[in-house]
Amino acid sequence: MATSQHAFQSQSDLSQHFAQIHAHPRAIDLEHVSVSQLLGRDYLFINSNEVELPLSNKSFAQVLLDDLIQRLGLTEAHTVAISVEELVGGKLSFVRHDLSWHKHKICKIESTAITNAEQHEFMEMIWRCSTAAQEY
Repeated sequence: MATSQHAFQSQSDLSQHFAQIHAHPRAIDLEHVSVSQLLGRDYLFINSNEVELPLSNKSFAQVLLDDLIQRLGLTEAHTVAISVEELVGGKLSFVRHDLSWHKHKICKIESTAITNAEQHEFMEMIWRCSTAAQEY
C-alpha cells in the first residue's frame, strides 16, 4: 500500500506546506521578465515589484529559475539572474543571483545586492537595453 509523504507530518507542518504553495506562484509570469544579451551572457531581469523570488526557500527558488530559464531557451552556464526593483522616486535596486549548476539543474543560488556605483550603472544600462521575454 502506497502512502503519501504527508501522511506522517504534523497538522502544523501541513498547514505551512500548503500556505507556502499558495503564497508563491508555480511559475514566473513572463510579463514580469526581460532579457538582455551582452558579452556572451544572458541577463535575465525579474521585476521584483511584481515577482518575489522565495529565497528563504532556496530549493523552490531553484525550481522557479530552472523552469524560467528552460522556457526562455537560455544557456544555463551563460545566464545571470537579476532581481530589479523600482523604488520610490524611480531609483532602481538590483540583486544579482549567481547560479551554480549540477546536471542541468540549479543546485545553489547566491544573492548579492549591487551597491557599487559602477556596477549599478552597468546593471541599469543592461536593464534599459533588455527586451520582453519570449517563450522559446
